[in-house]
Amino acid sequence: MTTDYNIKNIRQLYNLTQEEFALALGITRELVNKMEKGKSGVSKATRLLVQKFLEERKSEENSHEMTFLGIPSQREVRKVDPMPYFQERRDQKQHPKMVMVPLVGIKAQAGYIKGYEHVDYMDTLEKYSLPPGVNGTGAVWSYFEVDGDSMEPTFSPSDMILASMLPQEDWNDVKNNCVYIILTNDRLMVKRVQKINDTTWKLISDNTTYPAVEISTDSIKQIWTFRRHITAKI
Repeated sequence: MTTDYNIKNIRQLYNLTQEEFALALGITRELVNKMEKGKSGVSKATRLLVQKFLEERKSEENSHEMTFLGIPSQREVRKVDPMPYFQERRDQKQHPKMVMVPLVGIKAQAGYIKGYEHVDYMDTLEKYSLPPGVNGTGAVWSYFEVDGDSMEPTFSPSDMILASMLPQEDWNDVKNNCVYIILTNDRLMVKRVQKINDTTWKLISDNTTYPAVEISTDSIKQIWTFRRHITAKI
């Protein structure tokens, strides 16, 4: 996606406060404020959320004219006004305080490899809410942006993966041929795992032009379990 959005104009077009617009997108009000003031750029992840917001608003407006199952009378349509999108987001959370999850984008991956243990670094990452229907309690969550085409056609460049951290004591529960995000001493990878033995794993790409790689479990710093996939393609 290459489309740029004027965040402030869109927010004002729908007569939303910064807090309401942030809630509708699933990001923090502070991030909205920074983008409007030009202190922060509009990332790929935010552009995806803005596009979804605009498409759903357009769908709400079009619902006054027609439905997928036919064309109702104007009298029938006017009986029910569509719920504002930000209100839907609030209701879907069922929770007064959203769980905000850091995004490790492509540009942030090198920094993450070095600073994943540092609170100060983690606080610099953009934060987004969990998708509706995901219970955030009892787990550590993160979004990861896909870099490269090694996992195509399953994942494409710039797709987002929502993952939960697998505690080290549960690493023996890693399942063969399932997708995990693996952090080693020098790399952050999205791969399928095959356990050769307790100390050696094989990391497999879905794109068969990339060879499988064997790694020692001693080199692994973190393992994240794949939970949700947000595609960047329309």
